[in-house]
Amino acid sequence: MKKLTLLSVVAVLALAAWGDRAFAGAQARLTGTVTDSAGSPIEGVAVTLTTPNLTTFKVLLKTDKKGKYGTILNDATMPYELKFEKEGFVTAEAKKKVPVGDTGVVDMRLLKTSEAAAAAGGAPAPPSASDLAAIAYNSGVDLLMSGDNAGATAKFLEAVGKNPDLPQGWQALTSLAYEKKDWAKTLEYGQKALDLDPTLSTIYAMLSTAAAQSGDKKASAQWQAKYEEANPDTPEALYNKGIDAYNKNKLKEAEAQLFKAIEAKPDFALAHFWLGMASFTLNKKAAAREHLQKYLELEPNGSEAGTAKEILPLLK
Repeated sequence: MKKLTLLSVVAVLALAAWGDRAFAGAQARLTGTVTDSAGSPIEGVAVTLTTPNLTTFKVLLKTDKKGKYGTILNDATMPYELKFEKEGFVTAEAKKKVPVGDTGVVDMRLLKTSEAAAAAGGAPAPPSASDLAAIAYNSGVDLLMSGDNAGATAKFLEAVGKNPDLPQGWQALTSLAYEKKDWAKTLEYGQKALDLDPTLSTIYAMLSTAAAQSGDKKASAQWQAKYEEANPDTPEALYNKGIDAYNKNKLKEAEAQLFKAIEAKPDFALAHFWLGMASFTLNKKAAAREHLQKYLELEPNGSEAGTAKEILPLLK
């Protein structure tokens, strides 16, 4: 039986906690034509586009009367996977890496199920445990997209029950447990996902928070360090580098890192505060005033509000 592929989990709120990704300038185009065994175009084929690099990404396309489909790839630095489905035809899959600024073409010829059965000399083989796990996982994705988190959780648990070596299932369960603030399950599921696939780096930050909420500061720091190592240019990682430099009195380095942090995340209140403090120490009064005022605008009752209010009169 043809191996089933897994759809990507989308709209998991926990993943959004670390910011949206933007890929200006790294675009490409993907297009193609789907035909039957006779070469005739097939209308209405569902083309699902995913990438193993970003589990929150999924685009659904449909072929037109000429069997054509197409889309813009906002991030052409990643490889993509395509799945072609239509009732009465055998599902097909393809992989494609399109160079930045280029147009990638993935044409596909689909066999009718009757043709495939005839070619195989009989009825198709029954689905394997991995196939059943993929079916359960994809059902979980559909439930998650419809807002049924409880139903999605049940399906993801069914999926990993049928195939314990399914990292996407454990990753989805980690995100859902994190959203519920079930810190014990977040840690349990996240560890299982990372044991299977250490590249699922967004999980590190969730585990850091879960460990901190569970009172394990050492584990929290270790997970955070792994997250920052895997994601060195996130606003949080840049902020921590800036604070580390500030504490070592490397003020120009701190200023540079904290400026990068607010460039990546303009509403990062604490980054504005410490950038203001670094600017104040460097005698850059205008910059210090700008960032301390921005901090108070974002967090008027924040933990550093008192200090900001004390320093601002000195910057006139």
